Amino acid sequence: MNIYIMLFAAIAFEVLGTMLLPASQNFSKLLPTTILLISYGSSFYLLALLSQKLPLAIIYASWAGLGVFSVALLSAI
Repeated sequence: MNIYIMLFAAIAFEVLGTMLLPASQNFSKLLPTTILLISYGSSFYLLALLSQKLPLAIIYASWAGLGVFSVALLSAI
C-alpha cells in the first residue's frame, strides 16, 4: 500500500472518530462508541506503521493539520 494512501487513511479514521465523539454521548451509546474506538485504534496503528517509513515531522504535521482542518470543515457543515 502506498505510504501516502496510508497517511490519508489514518487521517480519515481520526476524523471519523473525532466526529463521533458527540454522538457517543460520553461513551454511553454502544454503536458510536465502538466505531469511535475502532477508528482511533486504526488511525494509531497506521501511524505506527508509517513511522517506520516517513519522518515523524511529516507524519504528525500532516495528520494533525489535515485532521483539524477536516473536523472544522465537517463541523461547519
